Amino acid sequence: MSLQIETAQNVGVDYEIASIGERILAQFIDYAIYFIWFLAIAGMSAFINTSGSGISETWIITGGVMLPVLLYPLLCEYFLNGQTVGKMALKIKVIKLDGSKATLSSYLLRWLLSIIDTGIFSGLVAMLTIAITGKGQRLGDLAAGTAVIKTEPTIKLEHILTPDLAVNYQPVYPGVAQLSDKDIRTIRKVLATNNEELMDTAMSKIEGLLGVNSLEPASVFLRTIINDYNYYAGLEV
Repeated sequence: MSLQIETAQNVGVDYEIASIGERILAQFIDYAIYFIWFLAIAGMSAFINTSGSGISETWIITGGVMLPVLLYPLLCEYFLNGQTVGKMALKIKVIKLDGSKATLSSYLLRWLLSIIDTGIFSGLVAMLTIAITGKGQRLGDLAAGTAVIKTEPTIKLEHILTPDLAVNYQPVYPGVAQLSDKDIRTIRKVLATNNEELMDTAMSKIEGLLGVNSLEPASVFLRTIINDYNYYAGLEV
């Protein structure tokens, strides 16, 4: 399952949605962080009690254990760019559906609704919602307009960037001017698949649209179309 993000270059990049298993494992890692923190506070509490300090045990439990554990997901995701320690370990993160960094209000919504998602029903609501929604979202994600993705896009950078054209580049197919940005994005994705049958089909359709008949291999033809399009787009800047 993937989520398409439009980059600033109007190129669609597919990010793979984090699986339920990855999100659960990330949560277990965060629980381990809670446990280590609890042991540290318990040791500190024992030391304070033996030293005869006047600090109340209630304050230690509330301020030293409960608040940090409650605020951990919110603060980590806000200051660590959508990740907790568990998410970092699993290489997953929270982003907005448009690919931008989530805002504080988005993280806050996710945090508040986690009470329903993972608290009251022990994660059952979250798992059901993630399984049902097409973008792997729990209730908090739906409310905040976010999703949890793997940090590596399924289409790599080298698949979507176009190298600079030579200064003396001469376009081969003037008719490419009638193509749209969406058409070019589709051609790039077809090239990224390295599927010869798919490239042949795309070549046939473009030849029919432009009224040309090329003798070049499909991959060469499609790259030429992209280069020609970028050449004419550059003249308009």
